[in-house]
Amino acid sequence: MKHLLIILFLLPLTCLAQFKISGRVINAADGKPIPDASVFINNTSVGAKAGSDGSFTLRNLNPGQYNLIVSAIGYERFSKTISVERDITMDDIKLLPKLMMMNEVVIAGKDPYRARKLAMFKEQFLGRALFWRQCTIVNPDILKLTFSDHQKILTASTNDFLEIENNALGYKLKYLINNFRLDKKAFNVVYEGYVLFEEKEGPAEEKVRWEKNRRKVYYGSPTHYLRTVLAGKVDSDYMVRPFCIDHIDTIAQRGSHLDPVTGEYPTFYIMLRYDTLKTKSYVHRTDKHGIYAISYPKDLDVFYYKPGVKHLRTNEGQEYGNRGQIGSIDFIDNNLLFDLNGTILNPTGASFRYNWAVTRVAELLPIDYRPPLRDIDPAKNH
Repeated sequence: MKHLLIILFLLPLTCLAQFKISGRVINAADGKPIPDASVFINNTSVGAKAGSDGSFTLRNLNPGQYNLIVSAIGYERFSKTISVERDITMDDIKLLPKLMMMNEVVIAGKDPYRARKLAMFKEQFLGRALFWRQCTIVNPDILKLTFSDHQKILTASTNDFLEIENNALGYKLKYLINNFRLDKKAFNVVYEGYVLFEEKEGPAEEKVRWEKNRRKVYYGSPTHYLRTVLAGKVDSDYMVRPFCIDHIDTIAQRGSHLDPVTGEYPTFYIMLRYDTLKTKSYVHRTDKHGIYAISYPKDLDVFYYKPGVKHLRTNEGQEYGNRGQIGSIDFIDNNLLFDLNGTILNPTGASFRYNWAVTRVAELLPIDYRPPLRDIDPAKNH
């Protein structure tokens, strides 16, 4: 654990180094370059178009693990996980020509239920948190939407970039949706894909508003929490407790309160209080350089109590001071893995609750976002 602490304290210095990725995109069939291919780092604002010779360069990358995406019309999509610790020159990226299926050119009749499907998609994809009203899907017609009345499942996908204007955060998003699945019976939604952020242009006052909103989204987010872990400041900025509910079912508690509907006695629960955990008890190094893990025998409740931060409820359903619960980590895998950028590497390894569970694309920031150093106090941003 001493080695972990040394790495954490050195992190602010190592993050000053930035690197680049260079390469060339060619046709796998004939070896010819593919000009204008989109090359980008997933969930960042780092992207470029391949030149006439198929070459590209991606700059200003912090150390960390990234997903490199290459997309071009008429070709299969390419993705590769890359660990960036130095400048990288890649081997030629060979894209396979896409086989056009007959059903891709069939013109279907107008779907009388498409508006309802689109509304369901927007609600779960953009979310209903802070800024969804300021987000616009520019080209919704490219969405493939299907809904099963029997299973109550909505699915969606795209073959091209879904373009989203976020006028609250000042970004244009280009989103390739591989899979979107809303299960209305099970009350869950899962979506995966690749997204590239582009900064919007605007007057100075708009840029000030965008930055204020970005900070509002950033502070208290999972990314901010994980970066705070890496900076060794969790114990001062956050409070983490193990989640535990103890089941009580005694004769004294049963009494005579028989439920008139079920004919059964009620079940009682009590929330057990635990001391705040120290970071070293649930954050661990892995055997891979730059990759860390969060693990604990119980699920974890996360509180963020910086002054001025709007808080939610505590475990008991009441507010206390500014120590509001903003998240809960419910482990599915044994470990939740993350890298030097505070990016979760196995997002299906845990589920979130509270604020962390309701934020969607409308509150999405690129992983290369950092708040300006001149104003790092979140109390000024609320």
